[in-house]
Amino acid sequence: MDILRLHVLLVNEDPKLLETMQNCLIEQGFEVSLASTQEQALKLLGHNSYHVLVTDITMPENDGIFLAKRLADHTPIVMLKNTDDQRMVADLDQFTCCYLDKSEIHTRLAQAAWKAYQRFKIDRQITRDRVAA
Repeated sequence: MDILRLHVLLVNEDPKLLETMQNCLIEQGFEVSLASTQEQALKLLGHNSYHVLVTDITMPENDGIFLAKRLADHTPIVMLKNTDDQRMVADLDQFTCCYLDKSEIHTRLAQAAWKAYQRFKIDRQITRDRVAA
């Protein structure tokens, strides 16, 4: 029996945070690709398929909201947030599968990626079932 290894695209401008997230996921058996800008992320997404996208709500160019809105129909998204980003979170529920506070990256990133992937699959199945009914 094959076990699915999630391929995750991490998008963040902070190289230390990218490395931390990459190490957390690789230790858990994930495949990981990195992008430090949204432009890099879009290029990678144009050439590769990812099970999950992890991005930050706030980034220097545009923000994670831009990616979430653009990719929500195709890719499960884990949105990284600071505790004080609560106001933005309410506006993003329709685009984002899962939120993760940056303080929890070490302990919950892998769990958040799986949760986003599973929720996305379930949501898509519900949509297909409604259309078929």
